[in-house]
Amino acid sequence: MADHARQLQREAREAIARGDYARASALIGDAELLADDVHGIVDDFEHREANRMMGLAAAEAEATRSRLRKSRPCRLRLAIGASLAISLALVEC
Repeated sequence: MADHARQLQREAREAIARGDYARASALIGDAELLADDVHGIVDDFEHREANRMMGLAAAEAEATRSRLRKSRPCRLRLAIGASLAISLALVEC
């Protein structure tokens, strides 16, 4: 695409140098259409990448939440075990 844009630019300059302003205008119009196409491609790429990054972030957040949910019962068990140990130690004293 970049090569094509450079070719259009070169041809437009040559047409202007020859005084063929109608051809130069047409070539400039083609270059504008090419620029619009490139702009659209870049937008599509940015949207696709943004969606992919949001998906990865959501998956990472879900994995973190899942790990936290799994680790809570262990913490609860440890807390209950510790309180039972302290209760038994207090009862024995």
